[in-house]
Amino acid sequence: MTKFDASSFGLVLIFVFATTLISSGFAFEPVTAPAPSEDDPYVPLEKCSAKLTPACGDEIFAGVFGNGKVTDHCCYKLLKMGKHCHDILVQWMLSIPDFKKDAPKILKNSVKIWHHCSSVVKDIAPSPSF
Repeated sequence: MTKFDASSFGLVLIFVFATTLISSGFAFEPVTAPAPSEDDPYVPLEKCSAKLTPACGDEIFAGVFGNGKVTDHCCYKLLKMGKHCHDILVQWMLSIPDFKKDAPKILKNSVKIWHHCSSVVKDIAPSPSF
């Protein structure tokens, strides 16, 4: 005959308790995440980064955080994204410890890339026809 010891009793007790909770409605209810508010710091990041293609994001990143060049096409995308978005993305990247030490250089490159792209897009923009 099987011996009924304390550990067996504990397992049965846990099983009965869990079954009671589930059947009485105290079970886990699905939890939905709240909709992000406009105050959420990641909302602008997501909206801004969605305006760039991955290839242009890589080019701009290489230009701001290294010595990469930004093509005319990606300059157009950057300006279309907007200065506010550009600044938000750069500031977010500077919050990463690996980049903090190079913040002055990165900020200088960020301004340089923005001005370069502004001049490139201005030079290639078609003149309005009346």
